[in-house]
Amino acid sequence: MKIKNKPAYVYDIEVFKNVFHCTVFDTEKEELHKFECSIRKNNIEDMCKFFLYSDVYFVGYNNIHYDNPIVNYCIEYFSNSSYTYDRICESIFNLSKIITSEKDNTDKWKKWKYAKNFLTLDLLTMLFSQALRVSLKEMQVTMMYKNVQEFNCDWQAPLSQSEIDNMIAYNINDVMSTTELLKQCKEDIEIRVDIENNYGINCLSQDGVGTGVELLKYEYLKETGMKWWDLKDLRSPMDMVPLKDVILPIINFKHPVLKNLLTEMKSLTVPPGKDGWKKKFLLDNLVVSVGVGGIHSINDPEAIIPNEDELLLDSDVTSMYPSFIIKYKFVPPHLNKDIFVKIYEDKYKQRIAAKRAGRMLESETKKLLLNSVTGNYQNEYSWLYSPFAVMQIRMNGQLVLLMLCERLMELGATIIQINTDGVLYRIKKAKYDELQTVIKNFEELTQLGFETEAFDSFYQLAVNDYFGLQSNGKIKEKGSFITKVRRGKGLTPTIIPKAVIKYFLEGVKPKDYIKSCTDIKEFLMSEKTGKQWTVEYNNIQQQRTNRFYASTNGYFLYKWKMEKGKKQYQNMLTASGVTLLNNFDDLKENPKINYQYYINEANKIIAQFKNKQLSLF
Repeated sequence: MKIKNKPAYVYDIEVFKNVFHCTVFDTEKEELHKFECSIRKNNIEDMCKFFLYSDVYFVGYNNIHYDNPIVNYCIEYFSNSSYTYDRICESIFNLSKIITSEKDNTDKWKKWKYAKNFLTLDLLTMLFSQALRVSLKEMQVTMMYKNVQEFNCDWQAPLSQSEIDNMIAYNINDVMSTTELLKQCKEDIEIRVDIENNYGINCLSQDGVGTGVELLKYEYLKETGMKWWDLKDLRSPMDMVPLKDVILPIINFKHPVLKNLLTEMKSLTVPPGKDGWKKKFLLDNLVVSVGVGGIHSINDPEAIIPNEDELLLDSDVTSMYPSFIIKYKFVPPHLNKDIFVKIYEDKYKQRIAAKRAGRMLESETKKLLLNSVTGNYQNEYSWLYSPFAVMQIRMNGQLVLLMLCERLMELGATIIQINTDGVLYRIKKAKYDELQTVIKNFEELTQLGFETEAFDSFYQLAVNDYFGLQSNGKIKEKGSFITKVRRGKGLTPTIIPKAVIKYFLEGVKPKDYIKSCTDIKEFLMSEKTGKQWTVEYNNIQQQRTNRFYASTNGYFLYKWKMEKGKKQYQNMLTASGVTLLNNFDDLKENPKINYQYYINEANKIIAQFKNKQLSLF
């Protein structure tokens, strides 16, 4: 694989008091390069020259914050030295301790963090913002990588010579799993290369939101003629926000509950944090929660199937946050609103045009810019910081949805669910023409667009856990009913939501569907424990991240920690023994899957819907 026409070399290092190892994989030639510094050999100079003189991109996972500074340190001090292996290892180990203990304060090691000795790409910082980052082991799990491998040892102690080869095998496995991740990130890399080519912004190792902000900054500085130092410290902080100042004049209600809500809100001054203010109320038998954090209904398990004379519809605000920014100029007060909105609207239109024309690279680039804004309105370290602008979007978004609900109820509609930017409701078919008129008039009033999709059936456990059969035959999935493993999002058995969906939409019994499945990956789940826990399986200590399936011939998986001088055990899956499958090579020809466990779990979910339906009668 190449990045900007240069070969990609994937690498990872391991650091001990007495051993250092670096593995590099040439993705073009598919060759491994191994550099060791120990009592057995000392390849440190070779490694330094390899990084210095190879015209390639060195790719890692968390390498910007760990591997890169250590390699740069080695280049500075050990490229041409007479130090003994133990002196070198000790020096690297001491730096490693500083980095890991001072990871949020780089002053002591920034010299090597920001050194430019070689070209680099960090997949971790490219894929995730700081708050959402996950370990490489968790990525191995959700990538369905063949070997989820940890190296159990005391990382603060010297490594025995007999364990060096095992450590190297572990190091190689990390490199090869990172290589697999690199292949999966081809599109993400292409987007960033395109941005660099068109804007001169180096964002290879930057997450999507950060990249979007850089694009917006580029455009804003260009349009205003400002310099970065004029912009970078601008903020509009507010500890308390009077809601009457953010609510639009178009917001108005007839329904007594909603009128009272609006009156109350206009009397409040609230902190802008998500927990700043929240209120629950009853709207025609539906419990609704509004507040600084957003709007959502509180829903019990329910299967919704419209009658012959009914429609089941979901009406969403089209691009709610961008629309509010464009139509109402909800922009931080310290910025030029007209210029900001012009830039934002231009990029929005360009994105739509590119998407329709099939120019997906351009479309995704513009999407990064559009999606970066509102999150940074809440980021006190960003030049976009403005709690007031955030509250303008959030509060008016909620109130607009409630205005729509009011108009729908006037048509005789039953509101089923309200969430963030949309409303799910049931309405008589005879009212469809009136509904279209109402929505059209509402769009004119609010200056917002609405998209409506029809469902043949809808099944919700809660407001964010549901699936529905759309009238076009597609299945919409949310939360616990998502049937695809999402990279870095944890691993639960996909066979369970698939069985539930099959049951309700096709009448297939969970027992029949689950027992017919031959793909072991559908049954897999994982658990990650904190460093305070020790994991045991069959009385043997295990790694802290484990992938497994419920089995009829397996042992229980336990974790324990010391409390008051005693081991306190917890069973990590109480309903069944499990078989570990951290390495797919360990898979037996006929795995003893505990089908009954998965059947029971699917039936538990189904029962929640059935019990709810029965309770209605």
